Amino acid sequence: MYFYQSKSNETKLKKFEKIKIFEIALVLAMFSMFAISCKKNKGVQSFEWQNESLKLTSEICLKFKTCADSEWKSLPDRIQKFAGERLDESNCQKRFRDSNVYRLIGGDTLTIQNLYRDCHKSILRMSCSDLQNNQIESVNSCSEIKKIQGKK
Repeated sequence: MYFYQSKSNETKLKKFEKIKIFEIALVLAMFSMFAISCKKNKGVQSFEWQNESLKLTSEICLKFKTCADSEWKSLPDRIQKFAGERLDESNCQKRFRDSNVYRLIGGDTLTIQNLYRDCHKSILRMSCSDLQNNQIESVNSCSEIKKIQGKK
């Protein structure tokens, strides 16, 4: 009788191992599907918008750089270098390419485009002292763009 129970236990153990392997495989498959579905959202591919938004971004960076030029002398050298690099057109565009606005993520595509155009116009109309006094925060379209940029 002892021998019979032992064989029965071995059979149960083998079934248990098969079930465990199946469960592990199932969990791995589900994890793989989840990982694939969580890839970085590439957004909407609109070459017209990408070109237009890069142009707008360059103009915004140029405005900030022009305003900062008068203040450079009061800044330490390393901060001048850091700020200058950030506001350089190619670096400015490079950072913008990773943004939700560029990829049209975080809201309706037409709404994002119109908000960015309005924000751009507002920034270009502002004086340097307005920008330094953070008047950009009072512009609704710019505040909305900031929210869109912050969405993951």
